[in-house]
Amino acid sequence: MAKLAGRKVRVEYSATAIAGAIADSITINREAIDITDKDDAGVRTYLAELGAFSMSMSVNGHLDGDVLHALARDSATGLHTFTFDIDGIGSYSGSFCITSFEITGDEGTTSAQFSASFESGGAVTWTPAA
Repeated sequence: MAKLAGRKVRVEYSATAIAGAIADSITINREAIDITDKDDAGVRTYLAELGAFSMSMSVNGHLDGDVLHALARDSATGLHTFTFDIDGIGSYSGSFCITSFEITGDEGTTSAQFSASFESGGAVTWTPAA
C-alpha cells in the first residue's frame, strides 16, 4: 500500500465526513476458534474456519455540530450506517453501534473536543475505489 495523507482517512455518516475530526482509526477484528486439546503437545491449534469477524472504528476531534451527539443519545436505535473511507483505496460500510461518546473541555485556549467509538453489528462491506 502506498503512503497516504492522514486526512484522506475519514469516518462518514450519511455520505458526510464527521465534522471537526482530527483523527480516525479502524481495526479489523478476526476471532479464531481455539481447538487446542491434550493431543496438540502444548501447541495452540485453531480451526481453519473464522469464529467471528468485526470492525471497530473511532474518531476524535473538535466538537463541531451535533450529529454524533444526537446519534449517541438516541436510545431507540442502536445501529446506524457509517462508512470508513480510505481515499483512493476504498471504503468499508455497515451498521455500527456508537459504544462511547465523550465531550471534553479545558480552561484556556483550546476548543471543546469529542471522541467516539463504534463497533460493527452485522456484515461490513468493502468497496474498492474506482
